[in-house]
Amino acid sequence: MTDGARTRIEDAARGAGLAPDQEPTGAQGMLGDTGQHSAEWLLETLRAIRHSGTLALTDGAGTTLLLLARGQVEASFRLGPYSRLDAPGQRFHLHTHEPTLTPQLPARFPGSKSALLRALPRLAPPHRLTPGAVDLADLLERLHEARFNGSLSYATDRERSVALLVGGSVRAAAHEAAGGTHDRAEAMRALQKAGQARATGLLELDALEPSVVVPLAALALAQPARADDPDFDGLEVFAGGYRFYSHGQAFLEVPGATEGPTRRYSLGERAAERTPEIELPDEPPGWEDRRFALTLRGRDALNPMTDRYMSFRTDHGELGQRVLAALGEGNTIGRTAQALDLELGEIKPWIERLERAGTLRELSG
Repeated sequence: MTDGARTRIEDAARGAGLAPDQEPTGAQGMLGDTGQHSAEWLLETLRAIRHSGTLALTDGAGTTLLLLARGQVEASFRLGPYSRLDAPGQRFHLHTHEPTLTPQLPARFPGSKSALLRALPRLAPPHRLTPGAVDLADLLERLHEARFNGSLSYATDRERSVALLVGGSVRAAAHEAAGGTHDRAEAMRALQKAGQARATGLLELDALEPSVVVPLAALALAQPARADDPDFDGLEVFAGGYRFYSHGQAFLEVPGATEGPTRRYSLGERAAERTPEIELPDEPPGWEDRRFALTLRGRDALNPMTDRYMSFRTDHGELGQRVLAALGEGNTIGRTAQALDLELGEIKPWIERLERAGTLRELSG
């Protein structure tokens, strides 16, 4: 959205008495609430300034996407049981772009190396939660009871984590930090950091219609679809970004960088609810920040001049010696796992094994 377009829209919004929200990231358009006014009132405002772009409207029951060209509605797509344009108190996402054939919304994280994060849009203003004051296990339980569809994300200057919920359960998750990406349990472990007292990032809950979140889950789980299905429901990766389909019709595009040929992903809503649930790790937040030092036995296990060196290698192998040596340098569990190209879930049993062998002791503080 250009500065000039934004100024015209914000001036019009203020004149109409609308309530724009603060933008969570620079990639988003205008996020807000119509307050006492109806969505029709907002549309009249956009007609008056001949606005072009996509308007996503959410009334609590469903979402509708309106494609605008110089103030006129060129196409509309109803996602879920959206009720009526004349109702007040509707939340919206207004994204400015040149006239197109399909509605467009920006990616939440356009520069990410994760395809899921690059394809993830925002339909309405998020529900912002307070990091450090949220019991994530309790929150996920309540979302499960409500059969919530959408995403739970935690982002800082250095990393971002996203969990996709379908029917109230986490079915896919992604995490990105220091140029590396992780999924499933490792992504949930990173999301768990939002529950730490010192957490300072943005913790946000975004409702997404099943027609959006299920294709995103299909992408994350690499569930391919036929290229020639005339009634295709799912997500298509193409040269210009990510395109969502319902019954063979494209209803939303998320522009972004992609690699490789055009391909499609699909997963029925019932099939998505049968995929394995991803749960929070058993370890408390910050577990990966623990550090260790070698005991005398541990130093002997790494010294080729001792008998213990050969017996340790016989019992634990070369990888066991590498893990012991890396942890013995005083690095955190997280950095050790990264250096050894291991998942945190893979290194945990090694730590337990090495502690039982008396080769490591945990450092305090």
